[in-house]
Amino acid sequence: MPEWLRRMRWLAVFVMMGGAMFYVLSLNFRPLGPMDMVQRAVVETLAPLLLTARKGTQAIENWVHRYVTLRHVQEENEILKKQRALLESELVRYQEAFVENQRLRRLLDFRDRLQVESVAAEVVVQNTTGWSRTIIVNKGLKEGVRTDMPVVSDEGVVGHVLDVSDHYARVLSLTDRDSAVDALVQRNRVRGVLGGLDTETCELRYVRSNQEVRPGDLLVTSGKDGLFPAGLRLGIVKQVRKDPATLFQQIIVVPTVQFGVLQEVLILKTLPKFPALWLEGTSKE
Repeated sequence: MPEWLRRMRWLAVFVMMGGAMFYVLSLNFRPLGPMDMVQRAVVETLAPLLLTARKGTQAIENWVHRYVTLRHVQEENEILKKQRALLESELVRYQEAFVENQRLRRLLDFRDRLQVESVAAEVVVQNTTGWSRTIIVNKGLKEGVRTDMPVVSDEGVVGHVLDVSDHYARVLSLTDRDSAVDALVQRNRVRGVLGGLDTETCELRYVRSNQEVRPGDLLVTSGKDGLFPAGLRLGIVKQVRKDPATLFQQIIVVPTVQFGVLQEVLILKTLPKFPALWLEGTSKE
């Protein structure tokens, strides 16, 4: 069959189908009355086709509706996700502000109870490399900070000022091996010198083997070194070892200050006139 004839055949089919459908639709606009044989034949032939076409059209409409609804839901989900992310971010900021406020409040309450002139400072960086254990804080000569001033937090002794510039100071940490603080066992007033051992522990030195020191004992400053006020908390005894061959005990101490999370400190400008023994707290038996 020639190509042009095949095309003409399909064109004729479409024309006939279109004409028949138009004829059926035109019945709705004619006066009411019984259908003749031609009308009935056309309706009987085309009605199933129209019904099938209508169902197909309805299915397409339903699919389009579902697609549009799905896209709308997806857009709403994206908006909700963004809103949730913003709310979570706000919540984190509020939580951080709350935690910071709690820290600062404890530090200010501690300063008020201490009754000594001081300046609050923020920790800029901690140096824990090698043997050195130092802390840089953001207060210096312009704020009245001087070398050897005690540095404390509400948890206890942090260290003392090693050197100072106009707006920054370097603090020798309690955990540094060169640190030496005159200390007392709160429970029985046994005296020794507390120095750094590593980043997390200290050692109470020069305590004779015949003196009683137990794990859980609280160490406080004696005030006799001329540097720190008396009664400030230093640490808790973790381990005690006695060697008959040596004169002194080996006493391992955990500082009361959590240096790993330290963010704010107080630099004491003067020493209290009287020992602040209430700062010692209670020992952990």
